[in-house]
Amino acid sequence: MTMVPRFDKPAGRLWPLVLLVLALVFAANCLSAQPQSQSAPAGPPQDQKPPSTEEPQTKITPEQAQQLFRSVDEILKFASKDTKLPIKNPVKRELAGREQVRKFVETHMHEDKDAQRLQRSEASMKKFGMLPQDFDLGKFMLDLLEDQVAGYYDPKTKTVYLLDWVSPEAQRPVLAHELTHALQDQNFDLDKWLKVNGDDQPDNPDNLDTGDDEAQAARQAVSEGQGMAVMMDYVLEPTGHSLADTPSAGEIFKQNTMDHVGDSPIFANAPMYLREMVIFPYTYGLSFLEDLLTRGGSEMAFAGAFKNPPRDTREIMQPESYLDGQHVDPIRLPKLSDVLKKNYVGYDSGSVGEFDVYILLKQYSGAELADKLSTAWRGGVYYLGRKKDSKSPKPGAPTPMSDLGLLYVSNWATPEDAGYFAKVYGLWLPKKYKSVKPVAEQKGHAWTTEQGPVSIEVAGNRVLVMEGFDPATTAAVRAKVLSPSPKSSQWTPLPRRDLAAPVWATLGILH
Repeated sequence: MTMVPRFDKPAGRLWPLVLLVLALVFAANCLSAQPQSQSAPAGPPQDQKPPSTEEPQTKITPEQAQQLFRSVDEILKFASKDTKLPIKNPVKRELAGREQVRKFVETHMHEDKDAQRLQRSEASMKKFGMLPQDFDLGKFMLDLLEDQVAGYYDPKTKTVYLLDWVSPEAQRPVLAHELTHALQDQNFDLDKWLKVNGDDQPDNPDNLDTGDDEAQAARQAVSEGQGMAVMMDYVLEPTGHSLADTPSAGEIFKQNTMDHVGDSPIFANAPMYLREMVIFPYTYGLSFLEDLLTRGGSEMAFAGAFKNPPRDTREIMQPESYLDGQHVDPIRLPKLSDVLKKNYVGYDSGSVGEFDVYILLKQYSGAELADKLSTAWRGGVYYLGRKKDSKSPKPGAPTPMSDLGLLYVSNWATPEDAGYFAKVYGLWLPKKYKSVKPVAEQKGHAWTTEQGPVSIEVAGNRVLVMEGFDPATTAAVRAKVLSPSPKSSQWTPLPRRDLAAPVWATLGILH
C-alpha cells in the first residue's frame, strides 16, 4: 500500500479516493497458500478488531521494534533481487501508533481540496446507485483503515512506517510489499508516476474528455500487484519456490482473499462497490503481474510495466489487451459548457471504466451478466452538474441528489452490445429510485422519478444516459452527443464469451 490519500475523481473506476490496504488479510492468505508442512513465518493474529476503550491495545516491545527495524535492510535487498529494481538509497523507518496513522489520514481528508473531492466522489457514487443515500464515505474510509492497515510507505517522506500494535511476524511479509513501493519510488518517482499528468492542474468538473482517473486506477493496480507478488515470493522463499514457478499459489491466495474478507465486519458490511474497489489493485493487479511474468519475465513485469504502463482498468482486467496493444482511447465529447452551464454548475466529472461497469452489472444484474457484457466496454465518461439555484452543500454534508443531474456516455464494441447495456440500465432504475414511471410516448427510453426525468438512448455503439436534468437541457445535450451518430469501433474486438440469447431472455431484456 502506498499510504498517500488520493481523493481523485470517482469514476476511472469512479475511482481512487483513499487507497486502503487489507494487508493483514493479504499476508494471512499468502501464508495459508503454502502447504502446511513447509516452514514459514507465523501468520497474523486472527482477531484484528478495532481498538475499544474497554480493550487495551497490545504493543510490541522495544526489542521487537529494533529487530523489525533491522529486518528492513534485509527485506529491501530481497525485494530488489526479486524485482531487479536497484537500491539507490537507504529507506527510512519509523514506528507509528494507531492515533498517528489515523491523524495522518484525517489531516489529508480534511484539507480543503481533498475534502471537496471526497464530497463530490460520494455524490457521484450515490447518483450512480453505487452507495446508499445515507452512507458516510469518509467515516468508512477511516474505520476500515484503522481496522486493517498493517504498514505503509510514504513517498513524500521516503519512510516506511511500522505499526506498534501489529506483531513483528505479521509485519515482515507486509514489509516486503511496502519496500517494493520504496524501490518503485527510488527508480520511477512513485507519487508523480501515479498521478499520470501531475496534480498541479486545477480541478475542473467541466472537463468531460479526461481519461486520467482510469489511468491512475490502472497504475495503482500495477504498483500494488507488484507489491503483492514480492510479498508472496518472500513468504514462499523458505520452500524454494516463487510465484513465477508456482502459479497455483497466486490463485489460492486470490480465492482465500475473497473467502476471508468477511473477517472484517467493517469491510463485510460495506457496499459491494467499495469492497470490490478496495481489493481491485491487489487481486487484479496480481493477476496482471502474473501474465506479464509469463510473457516477458521480471523485466516486463516490474520495470517494463512502469516504463510502459497500462492505460485503463480494461488492460488490467484483460491483460491480453495490454500485451497485444489493443488500447481504448478516452471518449472525446463535443463542447457542452454552453448547454450545461446555462442551468447547472459543474460538480464532478471523470471516466467510467470497465471495472466500474463490471461492478454496476454485478450489483444490479448478477455476476454472470457482468462477466459477459463488461468485456464489451469501449469507453465511458460522466458529468455531474448541480443546479445553479441550489445551495452549495456544507463541507462534510451530503449533497442532495435532487440537486444533481447525471450525464453518462458509454461506447461499446458493437451496436448490439450498446443496446443490451441500455436495456439492462433501464431495468436498474426501480432499484435506484423510490418512484419510477415510464413516459408513455417514449416507452423504454424515458421515465420520471422523484429526482427528475431519466432518459436512455442508443446511437450506433454509443449509449447516452441523462438523469435529473430538465427536459430542455436533456434535449440540447442529446443533439450534441448523438448527432451525428458516432461511428462504431473500427478494430476487431478481442475474443470473449458469446452473449448468448438465453441469458438476455432470462433477464427479460429481449422483447
